[in-house]
Amino acid sequence: MNIFFPLLTTLFALALPLYSQESASTPVDEADFVYHVGEVNYLTGEGVNMGGFLLPSLYVNATAGGFDGGFGAEDFATSEHDPQNDVSIQGIELHLDLNFNEVVTGMVRGIGHQGHDEVWEAALEEADLHWHVTDVLAIGGGQFLNTFGFQGDRHLHDWLFVNQNLVNSRLLNEGELVTQGGEILVKTPSSGLLTLSFGGVRTHAHEEEDDGGIPDPDHVHADEAGFNDWVFNADYRFRLPVDDSVTVLASLAHGENGFGLDSSVYGFGFRKTWNGHDHGNGGPDFCGGALMLQSEFIGRGVDAFNEGGDAVDFSDRGASTALHYGLTDRTTVSLRHDWVSAVEVAELSDRNRLSAALTAFVDPEQRVRARIQYDHVQDATIGIENAVWFQLQFQWGGVGGSHVGHGH
Repeated sequence: MNIFFPLLTTLFALALPLYSQESASTPVDEADFVYHVGEVNYLTGEGVNMGGFLLPSLYVNATAGGFDGGFGAEDFATSEHDPQNDVSIQGIELHLDLNFNEVVTGMVRGIGHQGHDEVWEAALEEADLHWHVTDVLAIGGGQFLNTFGFQGDRHLHDWLFVNQNLVNSRLLNEGELVTQGGEILVKTPSSGLLTLSFGGVRTHAHEEEDDGGIPDPDHVHADEAGFNDWVFNADYRFRLPVDDSVTVLASLAHGENGFGLDSSVYGFGFRKTWNGHDHGNGGPDFCGGALMLQSEFIGRGVDAFNEGGDAVDFSDRGASTALHYGLTDRTTVSLRHDWVSAVEVAELSDRNRLSAALTAFVDPEQRVRARIQYDHVQDATIGIENAVWFQLQFQWGGVGGSHVGHGH
């Protein structure tokens, strides 16, 4: 632990000038952030397009971590896109937004990252098209991130913390339910959106470790509890009619798991914003004085087989609650608590994680983002772990600044 607090203090000290610079800025400085339609800047990628309908953007996340007790980044990773190495490229995302006209839109997104032992991995995550039939109805298809809760379809560069929420990692195929099929989107009153989807599931490869011990006939392989073949998903969110700063959501997913049986996942949550510009689906664009409280609960029921071949069933659940405050238009401080329950038959332990993060854009165009984060983890099996992270994100293309309200 003797390395953590000096390192954390140093990183926060480096971030303080960003806060001071922003607090002392004048309205003349803010004019630098104005985007002029039609202008193209090939250095930053702003306004770059191909044929007027293909809009490229690129995001690079570089992350380093420090740990106590002989742990490493892999001990804290709970999803494929969490940092896998003490110093690594967490992700390189290439987006190609397709905007043929107001009726047909789409996206192609690929991601590369350094996996365990710095081995490079790459995958096509999304390739879909949507036909906007009317102002309230859209039909889409292809490969896409299934919409489930606040976090389910959020891309890596849009994460509000360095790592994935524990509950999403545990209960939703490592947090990303990549579906190959179709979806229907229906806009409802109170800025509501109902999303229905159905299709096959792109699974993550897992290597089973053989510890040489005697198999336990009562044990259940937890990795097989996720969706493995097909899934039906429904997600509905809307703003409260009596208070449009509150967004409420409910989600449900049902499909075939790795045991060849069924898994069901359900969730509900709410988000309250103060002094922010909440666009409904993605959240508020953070500015100085904006505050957001967001909480989400997810539960799961799993039909399974144990190693002895007997049918068993189990359930688990978890929650993630976060508070975000905009210190300035460029700097946000965040606090998160994650929890997932124990599952004795699958040898999954109860885990709590408290995260504190400071995120700031370090350049006038808001295309370079720095993040400092501290994680305190309590696990019923392995005890207490601590980690501190430093992350830099570089963006080319698209619109600079917070993308939380941009819906991608």
